[in-house]
Amino acid sequence: MWTLPKEVVIKAIECCHDIYPHEDDVLINRDIDGYTILAVEGTKEKTDWITNLKFLIKSDSCHRGFRGNAYKSLAKLVCDYEALDKKRKLVIAGHSLGGATATCIADLILPSNDNIALVTAGSPRPGGRGLRKRLANVEHHRFVHGNDIVPLTPPWLFGYVHTHTKIQLEDAVEGRFDGVADHNIGDYVTAAQKHYESRKVAL
Repeated sequence: MWTLPKEVVIKAIECCHDIYPHEDDVLINRDIDGYTILAVEGTKEKTDWITNLKFLIKSDSCHRGFRGNAYKSLAKLVCDYEALDKKRKLVIAGHSLGGATATCIADLILPSNDNIALVTAGSPRPGGRGLRKRLANVEHHRFVHGNDIVPLTPPWLFGYVHTHTKIQLEDAVEGRFDGVADHNIGDYVTAAQKHYESRKVAL
């Protein structure tokens, strides 16, 4: 059962937007009592595309590149030890590459802290069925906006799967059927806000 309040989910997606101009690869937000949001940066540099393309090799049922990014981001999280306070629910969030990395971070943290949740936007498939099984009981709000093509990668033929069912967001720009443009994080923020407002979703 989903327990994250909608304001936490929306704040997590907003953090996925705010991380891009941030000088670090991760952003930690504690604005909402009882929650720590860890946002992981998505694809921005050319080296990030190299990470995205390392889909032929998996490590412990996780995409090798995504898991490598997870270790790097987790090191920052451990250094900022307050973020590991188990009294606050840790919400791990990310857009694009950041979403897949966030999922791998959850997999690394889960054995020592199950007070976690995931919010991802336009995430590629992060790993195999072993990863999906390990994270089955983790609350995960997995958003896909419009016709975004990134969630269709890496190819499922290589054994990659999503860990949870998608939440489909209506296209923020009516009449546009562009799988690349629909990946824009700004449109994800707008579409998610509309999603909760129009349905008066009470989480």
